[in-house]
Amino acid sequence: MSGKKTLDFPVAKRLWQYLLPYWRLELITFLVMAMLAMLSLTLPIAIQIMIDDLIPWLMKSGDRGAKLGRVILFGGALIGIYLANILLSWWRDYLAGKIGANIIADIRSQFFGHLERVSLRFYQTHQVGEIMSRLMSDVARIQDLLTATLLSFLANILLLVAIFIYLLNVNWLLTLVALIPVPLTIWLSNLFGKKLHMISDRLQSTIASLSAKLQEAFLSTRIIRAFGQEDTERKKVDSILRTLANCYIRNSVVTSLGSNTVHFVNMIGPIVILSWGTYLVAGGSIKLGALMAFYVLLSYLYSPVRDLASTNIEVHSAMASVNRIFEYLDLPPAITQDPEPVELTNPRGAIALKNVSFGYEENGFRIDNLSLEIKPREKIAIVGPSGAGKTTVINLIMRFFDPDEGAITIDGVDVRRVSIQSLRSCFGLVDQDPLLFKTTLFNNIAYADPKAAMEEVVAAARIANIHDFISGLKDGYDNEVGERGVTLSGGEKQRVCLARAILKNPPILILDEATSSLDSNSEELIQEALNRVLADKTAIIIAHRLSTVQHSDRIIAMHNGRIVAEGTHEELLERSPLYRELASKQLLI
Repeated sequence: MSGKKTLDFPVAKRLWQYLLPYWRLELITFLVMAMLAMLSLTLPIAIQIMIDDLIPWLMKSGDRGAKLGRVILFGGALIGIYLANILLSWWRDYLAGKIGANIIADIRSQFFGHLERVSLRFYQTHQVGEIMSRLMSDVARIQDLLTATLLSFLANILLLVAIFIYLLNVNWLLTLVALIPVPLTIWLSNLFGKKLHMISDRLQSTIASLSAKLQEAFLSTRIIRAFGQEDTERKKVDSILRTLANCYIRNSVVTSLGSNTVHFVNMIGPIVILSWGTYLVAGGSIKLGALMAFYVLLSYLYSPVRDLASTNIEVHSAMASVNRIFEYLDLPPAITQDPEPVELTNPRGAIALKNVSFGYEENGFRIDNLSLEIKPREKIAIVGPSGAGKTTVINLIMRFFDPDEGAITIDGVDVRRVSIQSLRSCFGLVDQDPLLFKTTLFNNIAYADPKAAMEEVVAAARIANIHDFISGLKDGYDNEVGERGVTLSGGEKQRVCLARAILKNPPILILDEATSSLDSNSEELIQEALNRVLADKTAIIIAHRLSTVQHSDRIIAMHNGRIVAEGTHEELLERSPLYRELASKQLLI
């Protein structure tokens, strides 16, 4: 499983690619943090100066004005240092926020762009809610890793080096004694980090499952209520929530136990140093101010050590999200574009499948050695029982998949040599599940051509027999449809989708069960529109309802991934048992 991987060099190198575009900002942030690390040394140094130098001088001096001036100067210097610390901290946080916001946008853009190119089978085997969880939740954790966690790591390293050098200068022996707990701290952080990594992997997976289940329930609310299954669905969600709660509890317990154990180990050093230092002060080996400064700096020393241990734990925890994102980014695209693609100019719409073979690994379905030629402006229909391979043929022609063997050509050019944009511009698709976006009717139709003028959109709507309906709405073409077009009937959605395809005006129009779920009146309106639209286009019509395709130029009958017969409606009734059976069931004979 990907969730078991850790931050090895290849993973770190991939993460670095997201930081690289912002290296200048990263460098400035690093310099700001270096200055903050230097400023952190000023308080213990000031304490040492106050105890060992300022107070003895004030006790000896008899000039009250000089005393007051020295105290004001000392206090003013500290105020200036604190103000500088505030300003630099603000600058650091601003830079970190800017870098983080850009990184998270870059990762999500790459993630979305990549998932646009993966196989359609991916979306048939993965829930949208789970994908959304990775895009939102897991990417946000990567942002924390590359900004807050990384900056904390760098700041603590700088602070650690600065403090260590100063402590060595004060008393090298005490410094070495103080470092004794550090190896144990590192070991403990790794131990708890590995445990948190496993818990975090389970946690993110459960969040994804919850997201997927909620989306499914919200989209299916009408069916859930119709069958009275509200309590059943509630129990399913509650079960996932209980699992999620247990994950959060385990995560909190292990995090707290790890942090407090490391904190306890780190306290051993200061206790030993304070005890031994008291003895050294009494013996005159070290001044009281130097001991106090040493003790304060020692607490500063263990603070970055403790924070570095926490950083290690956080990295292990975040790696679950990193691996979940890279798991999807490593999915191969369904197709790749030729390095020197061909652009189709004025395509005529001639299509040829030559000895094409293709199969789905998931269910074992295959198309073997299929050949088919479609002439420009020819209207063909593909019929057959469910699972015959009709939609698979369409998917291959539109190059949603590449065949395992054989070739598919448009106007004699292999589709694998044609640029993807040029190829897709040849097709207009009206699917059996008419999909509309949550926007205005104008934008839904103009989706085929975002630059289209109102007159062009209206013309397409007229041809699709939907203009009168739209004009009767309160806001007309500015009327906004609900998600997936839920505010419209099936026939209305289908005609809007047909208008969208008409506006595109492609040389090839594909109708995949476009009238299968419509009432007779809606189907009649669609058929009237199609008769006008298909006059000068190549058309491929997939249909179960034979009455909608019996006037096609040619009908292709398919069964189990093979073409078993082809001809006109009358010819197939005579010589194709499969077609005759389909027609008989639909009372066409």
